[in-house]
Amino acid sequence: MSDKPRHSKRYGLSKLDPQWREKIFASLHSQRLKLAVAVLSCSGCRPAELERGVIVRFHNNQLQLGIYGSKVDAQTGRGQPVRLLVVDQSRTWAQFLISELCRHESRHMTIKYDAGGISQRLREKSREIWPRRKTLISGYTYRHFMGKSMKESGETAEKIAVTLGHASDFSQGCYGRSGSGKRSAGQHGILAAGATNPVRHSPKTDRLERFIKPVEKNASSVESVGNCSRFST
Repeated sequence: MSDKPRHSKRYGLSKLDPQWREKIFASLHSQRLKLAVAVLSCSGCRPAELERGVIVRFHNNQLQLGIYGSKVDAQTGRGQPVRLLVVDQSRTWAQFLISELCRHESRHMTIKYDAGGISQRLREKSREIWPRRKTLISGYTYRHFMGKSMKESGETAEKIAVTLGHASDFSQGCYGRSGSGKRSAGQHGILAAGATNPVRHSPKTDRLERFIKPVEKNASSVESVGNCSRFST
């Protein structure tokens, strides 16, 4: 294995301020940017999915996010066309979304932001808040954090795959790494997740788990949010 230092987002998570999401969010003044970052914080969606538009609604006393997958191929079975997440309402960014939804009679809205633009704004904020740090935050940092936190929280591979919009439970190996300290355990905020298609189990996942210390699995079900193919506003 090469001794060359790694600079990927998942390896850089351990170097970030433990409160980096909170500090970034508190520093935002633009309403449009704050809405976009709130969606990233709640869902860990891809920046390209945010660019397409994420539907946010308050339904059945739940804060729900509907995401149309950006990496989907029907012929190869890649990705999830649609996924629906139910998120923890106690988080600062979730409360902000709810307050904005209350301004709309329909209690739903579509939030969009340019994929390249959101990462550029976040990098600028990183330099502003932590001028001496080399590790900069981008849109994908939120996605890697989501994967890491869910792994450290003991969530099932199926629930993680659905949350990230994967068709297979093996793809999540590219997102985040469960650390020995488990600093991010319990911080992901995903209460339930559902997607258009069932998650395929890969034998590679079993081989990978042999090298990972088993943790108690969370009982949250991916079935509890219903049929996501019918998600609409």
